[in-house]
Amino acid sequence: MTSDQIIKDASSETDFKDYTLLDMQLSLLIKQILKMYFNHQISKEEAQRYKLQAVKKYEMDKKNYEFQKDMFQQHVNNIRDTEELRIKLRKKLNEQDPVTEERLSEILNIALEIIEITYKEDYK
Repeated sequence: MTSDQIIKDASSETDFKDYTLLDMQLSLLIKQILKMYFNHQISKEEAQRYKLQAVKKYEMDKKNYEFQKDMFQQHVNNIRDTEELRIKLRKKLNEQDPVTEERLSEILNIALEIIEITYKEDYK
């Protein structure tokens, strides 16, 4: 949701609909600024300044939240991928088949895939 949409919703006194906590915070700030302005507690210039500060803080917090969310999702994906490969590697190592060149190369390829995902470097 954009800050303009939140400001429009706050101005029209509509209820929160699918708002995140950041969206609700901005909406509540805008409503408070409007109440203070209509009660003549602050001037129009002060209301504009407070609104700009609130929007700027919202945009910065939203950008930071999106960055952290993406970073966390990448971390989860890396864990999932490496765990699947570790299970596959453990199964290969526990097999009772004799060690052949083909089996050894499969084991090394799986180990290299784990290292590549973990360190994000190409080792092939």
